[in-house]
Amino acid sequence: MGRVLRTGLVGFGWINAKVWLPRLRAHPHFEVVGVHDPLLTASAGSTGSAGSAGAAAAAGLPPDTIAARLPDLLARDLDLAVVGTPNHLHERTAGAALDAGVATLIEKPLCLSTAELDRLNARSWATGAPFQISRPSPRRLDVARLQYLVRQMCAGPVQVRAEWLRAAGVPRPGSWFTRRDEAGGGALLDLGWHLAEVAQGLLPGSQRTGLTAELREPAPDAARGAARWRGDSPAAGGQDPDTGVFDVETDGRLRAHYRDGSVLSLRAAWASEVTVDTTTIEVRGTTADGERCRLELVTTFGFSPNRVTRPVLRVWRGSRSTEWSVETVPGKEYDDQLDATLAMVRRSAPWRVELRGTAEVLGLLEDAYRIAGRPLLPGTPARTTGGTRC
Repeated sequence: MGRVLRTGLVGFGWINAKVWLPRLRAHPHFEVVGVHDPLLTASAGSTGSAGSAGAAAAAGLPPDTIAARLPDLLARDLDLAVVGTPNHLHERTAGAALDAGVATLIEKPLCLSTAELDRLNARSWATGAPFQISRPSPRRLDVARLQYLVRQMCAGPVQVRAEWLRAAGVPRPGSWFTRRDEAGGGALLDLGWHLAEVAQGLLPGSQRTGLTAELREPAPDAARGAARWRGDSPAAGGQDPDTGVFDVETDGRLRAHYRDGSVLSLRAAWASEVTVDTTTIEVRGTTADGERCRLELVTTFGFSPNRVTRPVLRVWRGSRSTEWSVETVPGKEYDDQLDATLAMVRRSAPWRVELRGTAEVLGLLEDAYRIAGRPLLPGTPARTTGGTRC
């Protein structure tokens, strides 16, 4: 069985409060022993007490769970830190956990540049603490089935089209999500990261040779397309959804070419022409005996209730076609991620192999934003061939 892992949450926004906290509480091998978020202690100053007790009660946490400072949380003999802070703080907060020798699970994006990843990796090597990104989408059963069929059917280069389009799904307009200086990017980074991870398991793996990208500016009324199903306040933290900063894209696209002839076309949009939030993964290629083949998964990633009512996986080989319904339980992939994180902490999984794939995803998106003229971090150079030593 192994002992229960003492876990701390760094940040208490939607992902940690609504996704990770209930799963950690339900899992027999994790115990949440502390939470650090400046908003939980802001009303009480640096000492906490009455204000933090009220905030903790509202969040369903015992008052003594709240740590006023990150070092206070890390001093609680943690086995795992779950980082769910604004994107621009990922390196700082995850780095502090690694420096303390604490294994770390980081929400996507892992960080905002290859240079940041290199620094995190160096800190991990220094203390021996492992880290990984939360990558639930590649752990989905429908994605695994698609990947298996692609490997069985397609020989040689493939064309992959990956799209995640929401009808109205902007996360908290006016908050850090829509500020470039804190988020780095918009929909292409937020949703596109999931798509890039899935596409990575569908491409043969040859070297990228070309890349184009386009980022579309938000419409004047973009704030009205808030993802209200999240159940959080758009103005949380003092930002107003109508007057707060909104300088990231709501719709982003990239097209990558690979040495073997494979092509990846990726589009991610918080607000688009669809009426139902839809994720589509399509793969076109040729079988070993020369027949054309096409595979298409149509579903909805994430937690939006505005979902595809009948998720389906379709396969065409020559003139023959097959179709399967794929039943999905929203959030199960996060349960599977938690099991993978348990394996990382216990050193029973090759987490550095997975991290090398994460470095490639970061490199793709980092280069796409730079090519589009809006680097995730101003002045950040494109990733060099070879990437980080993971």
